[in-house]
Order: sequence, then C-alpha cells, then structure tokens
Amino acid sequence: MRKTYLYMFIVTLLALVIFASGCTNQQGNQTNQSTTGSYSVNGLNFNYPIDWVLIDQTIGNTHFINLADQSSVESNGTKGSSAVINSLPKSENISYETVKNDLTNSTNIDFNATNGTVDIAGLKANMTTFTGTDGSGNQTQVKLIYFEKDNFVYTLHFIVTGGVDPASQQQYFDTIINSFQVP
Repeated sequence: MRKTYLYMFIVTLLALVIFASGCTNQQGNQTNQSTTGSYSVNGLNFNYPIDWVLIDQTIGNTHFINLADQSSVESNGTKGSSAVINSLPKSENISYETVKNDLTNSTNIDFNATNGTVDIAGLKANMTTFTGTDGSGNQTQVKLIYFEKDNFVYTLHFIVTGGVDPASQQQYFDTIINSFQVP
C-alpha cells in the first residue's frame, strides 16, 4: 500500500518538475470554438479546461494524470489550480481512509476536513474537502474524490493553492467531474 502511494507521490512530484521545466505535452482539441480538451485512454474519459497543461502516464492498467492551470505551472505549484487523477487496481491496502490519511500526512499543512458525497461517472463517490493555510499564510484547499468500480480505485484531487479563491476555480473542476467516465 505504502509502496503504491509512494509511487503515486513520486509520479506527482515528477510531473510538477516537468511542469516547472516547461517540458510539457498538452493534449486535446485545439480549435478556437472549444474551451475544453478531452482525455480518453482505455475507457477513462473526461474533459478539462483547454488551457490547462496535461501530463499522463499509463503503466499497464494504472493511470496517473496531472493537470495544472498556467498560474500553477508558472509558480511551480505554489499558486493556482491543479488536478491529479489516479486509476489503479483495487487491493486490500487501498481504502478511502488510507488515501485521506496519506494526503494529510504528506504535507505540513494543518487541514480542516469536511466529508460528503458527489455524483461522478454515474456513481456516488466519497468526497472530503481539506482547507488550511500554507506556510506563507495562503489559503489552500484540496478536494479528494474517491470511488471504486469493477475492482479499480479512482481518486481525483483538486488542489487550489497560493491564496487563489477556491470558489472561482470550481467551474474548472466541475468540467472534469461532470464529464468523467470510467470503463
């Protein structure tokens, strides 16, 4: 379990380094008429804001997808909005509680948590919203969405950092949530 989350953490960190270096690949529809791009690999599909940077890695049937707006890319993840989407085979070591604990233990931010549910991919998913203040005194919010389907675990992390108003970013996260489909 820890090895899987350590790997996910390393991939996420690597993605942030790639964002910062400018060596990125943006996928999706690039027409002037669309404000969203689309991601579709092995039955995992969703739309995302077209001006966000997308980096994905697929290893077998495991997906690691990182998205970030330009502010997040330019600030090395210290200000702006981003999303991390993971799809991995279910094991006895992965649960909603372990994902929540790993998230809160991987940062030095003291979060307040609010639990709820959200409809996504035709299913009812667990959602926890973590709010706190980073070391610079800026508001930080992480929304964790967790659900299981057909022996797979899906996690979506929506992150707003650097004092950006989370309410102003919800429309971008809704683009992903409302279009999210799994095999």
